[in-house]
Amino acid sequence: MILRSSFQDLGEVVMPAWKGRQCRMHVFDPSAPVMEAGFEDYVDVVATLVDAADVQTSEAYLTVDEKIVEPRMSQRRPGAHVEGRLSPKDTWWWHQEPARGPSAKRRPVDRMAVIVTASIPGCIVYPGEFEGEPKSDGDLEHIRDQFGESHLLAANRGFLLSPDCVHESMVFAERTKRTFLRIAFG
Repeated sequence: MILRSSFQDLGEVVMPAWKGRQCRMHVFDPSAPVMEAGFEDYVDVVATLVDAADVQTSEAYLTVDEKIVEPRMSQRRPGAHVEGRLSPKDTWWWHQEPARGPSAKRRPVDRMAVIVTASIPGCIVYPGEFEGEPKSDGDLEHIRDQFGESHLLAANRGFLLSPDCVHESMVFAERTKRTFLRIAFG
């Protein structure tokens, strides 16, 4: 399998004030974003990013993670990986994040493009073409020897990552207050 890993800069983003909130996999319509209660201040950021990426799906998934990351930890998933379910037979749910609410239903998703932005740099991407099959959880550490250049994504800018974009979260040396936002869509 050939992975075509790429990313695109979507421009500057103004993040809402940090409040220590977390929202995982909030489902919304990209053509008319409505945020989960308590995250209404993200609607302009989300609308700007889906517009810049020209998202044409009827459903997208928002994750917001406002967190204090402790030293020697990463805010999100460390290790080289891609997002999403890898094939129809896989039972892996995107990032294995639980559905929200007592009546929410989990649905399988295919590998998805994602839009990411953060208040502090912390996402490393590896553009290029790589040969190899992601493990069932998206892990690609077994092909790390193929990676050439890497890019640390800048803070307060949106980036569109292709479904095959190989990326990882960096480990922080110091205690870091950081906001991370991800919009996934297929």
